[in-house]
Amino acid sequence: MNTFFQSLRNWSVERKMTVMLLMGVVVFPLSSFVVLHSHGAGATSNYLIVLSVASIILLVPFAKWMSHVVALRNIRELNEQCRLLKQGSYTQLDLPSADCDGHDFLTLKRNMHWMGHSIAVRELKLQKAMSDLAAAQHQVGQSLEYASLIQTSFLPNMVDLYDYIPDHFLIWAQRDTVGGDAYWLRTSLNGFFLGVIDCTGHGVPGAFMTLIVTALLEKASSDGVVSPAVILSRMNCLIKDALGQNDRDAKSDDGMDCALCYVNPVEGEVVFAGANSPLYVLDSTGPRCIKGDRCGLGYVRSSREFVFRDVVVPVTDRTRFYLTSDGLVDQVGGEGGFPFGKSRFMAFMEERRHAPIAAQGAEIMHVLKEYQGDESRRDDVTVLGFELKGREKNGNQFV
Repeated sequence: MNTFFQSLRNWSVERKMTVMLLMGVVVFPLSSFVVLHSHGAGATSNYLIVLSVASIILLVPFAKWMSHVVALRNIRELNEQCRLLKQGSYTQLDLPSADCDGHDFLTLKRNMHWMGHSIAVRELKLQKAMSDLAAAQHQVGQSLEYASLIQTSFLPNMVDLYDYIPDHFLIWAQRDTVGGDAYWLRTSLNGFFLGVIDCTGHGVPGAFMTLIVTALLEKASSDGVVSPAVILSRMNCLIKDALGQNDRDAKSDDGMDCALCYVNPVEGEVVFAGANSPLYVLDSTGPRCIKGDRCGLGYVRSSREFVFRDVVVPVTDRTRFYLTSDGLVDQVGGEGGFPFGKSRFMAFMEERRHAPIAAQGAEIMHVLKEYQGDESRRDDVTVLGFELKGREKNGNQFV
C-alpha cells in the first residue's frame, strides 16, 4: 500500500491535475446526476443547493490540499535540498530514480543532486589547488628569505660602515623581500668609496642585478683608481658587456643608476660622480643638490663613450652628505598624490640640521610614511647619510 501511495506522489504535476479535474469536474458530478435523476427534480435541486454550499465552505481547504498534493510538498523538499547545498552538504540521500522524465519536480530534484555533486567535485579540486598553491607559496617564501640572506651578504658590513663613518645612518628598505637597491663601501689609497646603487626593477630581477653590479664594481675599482667618474665609465662598459647590451638587438635592457663618492680625508674633500643620481650636501650655507650626469649605466641607449664628471666638494666643519635612490623622492602621497620630491627632502635636511644624524634614518621613514598615507610603496628606498667634521686648525684629518 505504501508503495502504491508513493507511486501516486511521484506522478507528474500534469497527471495529478488531469486526474483531479477529471474526478472533480466530470466523474463525480455526472455520477451524482445519474443517481439523483431517478429521485426526481426536487431531490436534484436540493442536491445542487447542498453541493454549492459545500463547495463554498470547502473551497479554501480544498485549494490548500490540492496545492499540497500538486506542488507544495515537492517545493518544500527542493527548498530543503537548497538549504543543504548552501550549508555545503552536496549529497542527496533520497535520490529519485533515473526514469523520471516528464515528472517536473522529480527531474528538478535529480538535477539539483547532480549539480551539488558537480559543485562538490569542483570544491575538492579547488581545495587541492589551494593546498598546492599554499605549499608552493611557502616554498617560494622560504627561497626568497634565503635569497635575502645571500643579497645581504654582498652588502658592506655594518661594523665597517661605523669604522669609516661613525656619524651616519642607513635606510635600506626593499619594497619586497629582495630588491634592486644596494650600497657599496671600498677602501682605496688614502680614502674610501661610498655608493648607493639603484638597479633596474625590484624584487627578484632587481636583486640579481645588485649581485652582478656589486661584483663588477669590485672589478672596476681593483686597480686602485680614486675617481668616481672613471669607475662609473668603466661600469657602463662592464654592464653592457656582461649582459650583451651593446646594440639594439640585445635581448635585455637593464642597468643601474648610482651616486658614488670618494671620501679623501687627506685632502679634506669628497669627490662625487653620479649616474642619474644626485648628492645632497648640507653645510653652513644650507642644503643643496648636486646633480649627477644624465646617463644610466649599462643600458642599450647609454653610450660607451659617455664621459662622467667628478665634482669636488670641500668639507667644512660638520658637513653632511646624503646619497639616495629614487625610491625616496619618487614616492607619491599627500593630498594631491604628488611625488615626495627633492625640495621636501632638502627641507627635512634643513629643519634637522642640528639634530644628531644617527637618528635621521627613523625620522625620514616616519615622514615618508606619513606623506605616503594610503598609497602603496612604489619602489625600494635606500638612503645613506653621513657627517664629516672637517679639518682641525692644526691640519689634522677629519673623521
